[in-house]
Amino acid sequence: MKAAGSAFARPYVDALFEVAGSPDAVDALLPSLDTVARALESSEELRDFLANPGYGRTEKRGLVASLAETAKAPAVAGRLLRALLDRGRILKLANVLEAIREQLDVERGVVQATVRSAAPLGADAEKGIREALEARSGTRVRLRTELDPSLLSGFVVRLGSEVFDASLSRRLTRARKALEGASGAA
Repeated sequence: MKAAGSAFARPYVDALFEVAGSPDAVDALLPSLDTVARALESSEELRDFLANPGYGRTEKRGLVASLAETAKAPAVAGRLLRALLDRGRILKLANVLEAIREQLDVERGVVQATVRSAAPLGADAEKGIREALEARSGTRVRLRTELDPSLLSGFVVRLGSEVFDASLSRRLTRARKALEGASGAA
């Protein structure tokens, strides 16, 4: 598993998988944990409170318990949130969730591909790219999309160490090199 930005996430992910018992049980925890992560991400006031050493563990635990209850988090998810809080990592919940998803993909034999495109891809284009990658790789593929206006048009796909470049900027670069080579030969 690649640590999602930090090696600290690995023990939490391993413990969660062990306590939950199955990938499906872990997957069932994600909606409530995502709700808590979004609340933390969207509220500077919450983040400031949790990061402030002037507030005690009891107050912070009460807040995290309230967030978990509001999100309808199962007990296992609540214990993960408490563990992150007690170790000063609660504000890194999004990183832990990313690492959990990566481990779920590993458990289920899913590989991630990154598609950078000049403009947002439609659902049909994403489906076509995913199906082509699945046929090529022989495994299930999860697409992560990113916008990159420097591509001008088209897209670039990274699947593991392979890169498929169908961008206008790449075609222009190849054309420019071909012209430079032709002008040097004359």
